[in-house]
Amino acid sequence: MLIRLAAIVHENASQFKLADQETALIKEINFNQIGYYHNLTHKRKNNMKKWIVASLFLILMAIGWQLDVQLSVVEKINAAFPPRPEVRIQLETLESLIASDDVFLESFKTTYDSRLTLRALTCTQGHSISRFDAIDNIKQLAVDRDCLNTQDDELLALIGVKLVGFRLAQASLKPLLKLGPPTVVHGAENIEVYTGKAASKAGVAVLRGNRNEFVSVEIPSGKKIASLPTMPEASQTDYSVSPNGRVLAVVVNSRDLRFIDSETGQDLWLAKGINQMYAWLPELQAALVRGNKSGNEHSAVLLLDFKKGTINPYSTALRNQSWALNVSESPSRLLIGSYKDFSMIENTRTSEGITSNVVKEFRIKSPSGSVSSLTPTLMFNGKAIVFVTGRNVMLFDLETTNEKIWESGEIVGNNYAKFSEDSILVDGHSFLNFGTNKPFILNVKDSTLSPVETEEGSQGIIYELNGRTGFMRRGYQKLWVGDALQTGRSVSLDEMIAGRKLEKQLKVLEQEERLSKARLEILKSGKEIGYMPGKDYPQRSITMSQADLREFLRREAQQGRYPKIDMNRVPFAMSPAAEAPAMEAPAMAPPAMPPITEMYSASANAVRRQEISNTTTRMLGNIPGNARVEAIGIYETKDRSLAGVNVIVKKSDQPIVLMLSAYEPVKWNLVKEPGANLIAVIATGYHLAEVTGAGTSKTIIKRGVYAYQPGGPQYQALNNEANFWTGKSISKFQGAYGGTDFVIGY
Repeated sequence: MLIRLAAIVHENASQFKLADQETALIKEINFNQIGYYHNLTHKRKNNMKKWIVASLFLILMAIGWQLDVQLSVVEKINAAFPPRPEVRIQLETLESLIASDDVFLESFKTTYDSRLTLRALTCTQGHSISRFDAIDNIKQLAVDRDCLNTQDDELLALIGVKLVGFRLAQASLKPLLKLGPPTVVHGAENIEVYTGKAASKAGVAVLRGNRNEFVSVEIPSGKKIASLPTMPEASQTDYSVSPNGRVLAVVVNSRDLRFIDSETGQDLWLAKGINQMYAWLPELQAALVRGNKSGNEHSAVLLLDFKKGTINPYSTALRNQSWALNVSESPSRLLIGSYKDFSMIENTRTSEGITSNVVKEFRIKSPSGSVSSLTPTLMFNGKAIVFVTGRNVMLFDLETTNEKIWESGEIVGNNYAKFSEDSILVDGHSFLNFGTNKPFILNVKDSTLSPVETEEGSQGIIYELNGRTGFMRRGYQKLWVGDALQTGRSVSLDEMIAGRKLEKQLKVLEQEERLSKARLEILKSGKEIGYMPGKDYPQRSITMSQADLREFLRREAQQGRYPKIDMNRVPFAMSPAAEAPAMEAPAMAPPAMPPITEMYSASANAVRRQEISNTTTRMLGNIPGNARVEAIGIYETKDRSLAGVNVIVKKSDQPIVLMLSAYEPVKWNLVKEPGANLIAVIATGYHLAEVTGAGTSKTIIKRGVYAYQPGGPQYQALNNEANFWTGKSISKFQGAYGGTDFVIGY
């Protein structure tokens, strides 16, 4: 067509030249006809100009048509329906960060172009488009807009994965330095810090304020690196810093994961449908996350492959995982699991991607052991993990699978930080009489506790530094980081736990002794009042104050445990000294506390055991060595009878201690046959019981445990109660949900 148009132009130009020659000839032949031919020539020139303009327009049209033809179908479709503006902006961001000759960028462009091809062909299915179709005509097609949006989301994910991967592959943002003694972080002075997370291989921490502000700081200097976006939709604690400190991953709206450049505060990627960062795998240029989209392929563990720019289900089938922990880089291994079960998985990059294999599977066998909300901490150079189970600390050996649980909830709190390969920093409870929480170093290898003597940074909430030794503390308007502390002489953790238990038992026992005496006083007073008419009540002194006794009687009468008494008519004789206003005791300085190493030493615990023995003997009498413990347990009386439960005590050679337990407030009617050798009665349950017919047998009525069938934790607790009071286990147990009559002693 171009040749034809050129011929037309050439032909018209020739005619234009011929016209000039004719004009000259005519001038020579007939000068009189000049005017006529001049007009004719002028018309021909105008016609030639019109032909030239038209020819040029046709040429330009042809060139444009030819250029449109040179575009591929895919290019025409993407030109007609270009990606969304945010896709183009993210693409420009990526290209601005990476040098044009970088191999990383070249490989990305290849992948990006293939995704554009997929976008064009997928979203125009059902339409016939050829190389000869103009872009303007393609724009008029009814293309699936939802498909285009979905494909644009995929392009954004590709760019986002590559952006995060580029940052993850860079060197540490700040060098990893030893932190030293506790140092105040000043880089967040305008933020009331709520929590903080640190990078495992860089001197970087990201702090979160109470108003959802985020700021990155250098540690230990505390120098501010950058103010990051404020995110009201961010999770309270669920965020993570990449090992090199360059990327912050924050869960937003409980359903998406937002990646931010911690050096500049720039958004890198909003990963939709991903709501947890399990673990960074920088050695493989990857990360493990949890997807929350519908469908099995998205609801389990996903692998973000930053090198290939893909998001795929993890090759090892895992579901309902709540935590993951990096173990080693070479080989790339991690632990991932839930409350009771977890697995050691090894990851390997091949030419086709990343493969994973289960190296070993673990299960926590201890009934009371499980991984609570906090992610476990790697100890002993990767040979064990430490974690919180309930209120206690647990150690799990990955080589031997041995388990150890310290009932540390009696001594220390749940927050801790890794201090060394065999110890963690914890806070002791304020009951240790130090006025405030006292920090300790808990050595999980030796089972010892050492008091921290460094004063600076010794108060506030403890935070772990995520993969590195050291700690972060948030106090009032201050934040400290450190990894070096002065400590005192260590003590046995087991001795401290035992001592604390004995201390609590002794306090409970002393309280029970006071209540037991008070109940006897109340019962005796009630009987005397019941037989005395009118206002001629005998005046007698009692061991409880008027207000306490009146309140105690009211509660007991409401629950039907003792004779109902008109408490407004109960007299209280008080001595003149008691009626007089109490004088204020002179202020006394609190007694000096003994060192922690002496408070729960073996000798101090021996004294507590003796005090407990003395108290139980006062309350229950001496229990002969040949005595046996028989127990009866019910939930309630049969048909909820108010008559109670009858217990016949037969003649026996052995002394008998009878344990009675029930959930409901049961009335126990004891009937002793001649020769019955009942030396003591212990009635325990959720509600206070009533015991009749005990006679001279020592009787204790208390709130506590109950069991109506053997086996199980309730029965074990009842048996522990028997051991506590008598030093003996239950030798015979009778139980029923609804009880009426029982016989013991035969």
